[in-house]
Amino acid sequence: MLDGATWEDTLRAAWDHLRDRIEIRRDLDFSHEHTLQFHLAWEVARLEAFSDTLGVRFEMYCGEDAHGETIRLDLLLWTDPTFKIAVEMKAPIRSDSGSNSAMTMFRMGFYRDLDRLSHLVETRRGGIQRGMFLAVVNERGYVVRGRQRVNEVYQTYHGTALRANVRIPACPGPNGCEHELVMPGNPVSWRWSVDEQHDPVTPRNGMRHFWLDPISIYPRAMTRES
Repeated sequence: MLDGATWEDTLRAAWDHLRDRIEIRRDLDFSHEHTLQFHLAWEVARLEAFSDTLGVRFEMYCGEDAHGETIRLDLLLWTDPTFKIAVEMKAPIRSDSGSNSAMTMFRMGFYRDLDRLSHLVETRRGGIQRGMFLAVVNERGYVVRGRQRVNEVYQTYHGTALRANVRIPACPGPNGCEHELVMPGNPVSWRWSVDEQHDPVTPRNGMRHFWLDPISIYPRAMTRES
């Protein structure tokens, strides 16, 4: 059951299985996050023994966020309609031609997803009580600080830690958000699968991508044990 005691472990296990298929077994590849969304849902279904009680929705309309902007949630999961889990996922990947993704824009997008997930959890929109943010990248610019000096408030670098409820100031202009973004009611840590003994940083264990340790979103003033 995807309930208060098991939801996080189930989603983390599904994410790990998906990573292993791509990085170890190499029987799955992707060029867009939609592929990952589908296979993550399949992994959750497998862990739930393909229960008839498992509900899954993709690109789910969830009203508006605190700024009046439409929310199209990547993935919504539940076994109990009164306890739903909202999932947002980002997978910006350097193209086969070697062209980089729009890192400045995507880093802001990571933070906007956290703001929206926090809003959905706090308002319990449609039964949503928990959230999770997932990401995988293949560019160091998301993982380690380089020469990036634009919109520095959107830091996703390995080891970056955010206090609970911290407010990220607005950054109007290209690749920024004109609104202040409110982070979840629990601390957030950006931790990627990196080989910290290697300089420059590389993915861990010979992997081709950097995988983010899932970021869980809880209601304010709630701990993981609640």
